[in-house]
Amino acid sequence: MIIDISAVSKVAGARLTISESGIIADLKDVFGAISVTQPVVFNGTLSNQARLLRLDGEAQCIYDTLCDCCAEPIHRVHRVEIHEDLLEEEPDGEKHDEDQFTYQGNWLELDKILSDNIAMTLPMHHRCEEQCQIICPECGEPVTGSGCGCDKDQRTDPRLAALKDLIVKQQADKAD
Repeated sequence: MIIDISAVSKVAGARLTISESGIIADLKDVFGAISVTQPVVFNGTLSNQARLLRLDGEAQCIYDTLCDCCAEPIHRVHRVEIHEDLLEEEPDGEKHDEDQFTYQGNWLELDKILSDNIAMTLPMHHRCEEQCQIICPECGEPVTGSGCGCDKDQRTDPRLAALKDLIVKQQADKAD
């Protein structure tokens, strides 16, 4: 999404209302697990504050991922508030801080700003529903505190092996 900012880039105090939507290629594979395949919608304003442009607004997208527990597909709406200061790129090639967003001339490229803000605010864990349980890969039944019900031995996370040994010992002591 490229925006013509000529109305505000050189006039201190000027404001531009922005309402844009489009597909952002950088969001098709976020963290190898999340994809935004529908257009990202941005509504906001761009204001000139002397030598600095201020972008404020809200971006909204629909993303697809899989449930962390049962691996069912999930489609969710994600909204993020955008508040970014933009510096003009220097014609002599002087570099700004790499974390600082910039604009050049009378054009502003929104894709990088939106993709960075969206990717940084996406949830790290996803569940299809609050009560979703881990599914046993062997029998397909939910795994509870007492197992899943299949005859296969449940694999124990090596980090929890000492805890399992303690529980087995306590159960043996109670049985005696």
